Amino acid sequence: MTSIDKLDKDDIMDVLEICDCTFDKSFHITKKKLEENLFNTEDYFAEGSFIARGTGGKACGFIGVKVSKEDEIYPDTAWISIFAVRQDMRHEGIGSSLLEHALQRLALHGIKRVYLGQDYNNFFSGIPSPNEENIGFFKSEEFWINDVDHYDLEAGIVTNEKIEDFDTEKFEKNYRIAVYDGQKKELLDFLKREFPGRWEFEAETALADGKSWEEIVLLLSCRTETVVGYCMLDGVGKEYGGLGPIGIAKEIRGKHVGDYILRESLMQLRKLGVKTVNIDWTILKDFYGQFGFEPARTYRGAYRDI
Repeated sequence: MTSIDKLDKDDIMDVLEICDCTFDKSFHITKKKLEENLFNTEDYFAEGSFIARGTGGKACGFIGVKVSKEDEIYPDTAWISIFAVRQDMRHEGIGSSLLEHALQRLALHGIKRVYLGQDYNNFFSGIPSPNEENIGFFKSEEFWINDVDHYDLEAGIVTNEKIEDFDTEKFEKNYRIAVYDGQKKELLDFLKREFPGRWEFEAETALADGKSWEEIVLLLSCRTETVVGYCMLDGVGKEYGGLGPIGIAKEIRGKHVGDYILRESLMQLRKLGVKTVNIDWTILKDFYGQFGFEPARTYRGAYRDI
């Protein structure tokens, strides 16, 4: 007999045990990450998060849910942040029961659309390691499944000839790279104009939270000194760092200027002491592949309307 109870932070070690036997180690699900990316977040929806227990109270599955606090960007939206059932207890209706409980609470909360992953501070940007089994499960639960995969890409940058061999000279006549130095209005105006929505919100939030200026790279026009591109980094005090989002103004796309800011951003990560770089949630294997990036983890986007 299986019971479904509210998921509580006190269940974290049971959750971690299920994650350890469900997700590949490359997803780096740790106790600290569960605390920081789920239980301690402002958008964690305790009312719609559940844990399933079998005989003797053994945890056999759980679902962790978040609800959007940003009505302008994600109105009436929720995310299934992390969801797993023990491999040896699948095909017994446990996953369907957990999902049903979560969706019922979300519907009562006024939620209209639920995404798999893709939340702020996410574990996954979609269905992790998509295969016939997990895609089939979500299809049977009336989720719309994207027809293409996307990836986390990784590369080492300490000894990387593709970075060394990149020719910057042809770009330096018109553009220059600068580490952020307090140009908050210029950066946010650029994002509002070119990338309104999530990227703008995340940048503003990061600045408000005290993000290191060394982790923000700007692309400036030599002619006007205006911001025409940016890249966010994660690397202070880390050997394993992150890169992205990265974007340039519409008017200069198609001229490989993105290659230039990408290369210079990798150089900045080197200066910060990073040895390996992760680029998450992307389909641009060729763009990043020019500097040796290869898929490390695979996902498939999915959502359901309630």
